[in-house]
Amino acid sequence: MRTRPRRRPLHNAVLMTALVLLAAGTLSGCSATPAPPPSDTPKPVAAATAAPAAATATPPVFASNDEALAAATAFYASYQGTANTISHDGGVDPQRITPFVTTEMLPGEIASFKRLTEKGVHLVGDLAFDSMTIQSANLKNGSVVVYMCLDVSATDIVDAAGISIVPADRISRHPLQVALTQDSTANRLVLERSELWTGKNFC
Repeated sequence: MRTRPRRRPLHNAVLMTALVLLAAGTLSGCSATPAPPPSDTPKPVAAATAAPAAATATPPVFASNDEALAAATAFYASYQGTANTISHDGGVDPQRITPFVTTEMLPGEIASFKRLTEKGVHLVGDLAFDSMTIQSANLKNGSVVVYMCLDVSATDIVDAAGISIVPADRISRHPLQVALTQDSTANRLVLERSELWTGKNFC
């Protein structure tokens, strides 16, 4: 039986580190080669809406998909800005990413940044994103899943001498499926999961 393409875990720090590992020929778990032939295409899914509730019930976190998308876009810009800063610094003080990710995701983020320090390399330029769309949203509890395109075209990874270690044939745009969840304590979104989309490339 033919298996469906899997979604491979990926997030900004790992993608950026993947470029380093590709140059060193030691990449495992992530790939910069084209995704397998698509078996499906991401399609927007209607938001989950709550049934009418009593006037004393807790109001939903988001009033609409548009509001959820705006919050997701603003959050991801802040998260990516911090990730870029840490990467510019060669992975120094990776704990700066802590407020932006779940407890479960934090060790992987920190480990990715530490690889930069270990290899003595740093990011030049900024990772960017665009084309963010809602895949699904639970307006009541504030969890959001989005599709987006991660763009690495304006970046380079260089060593202490300023020499690039990024392969010339790298892929510049990557389709991602990203899950965000509401941190009720901080009253803000945090990154819960990020995967390389291996269906039809929408970027």
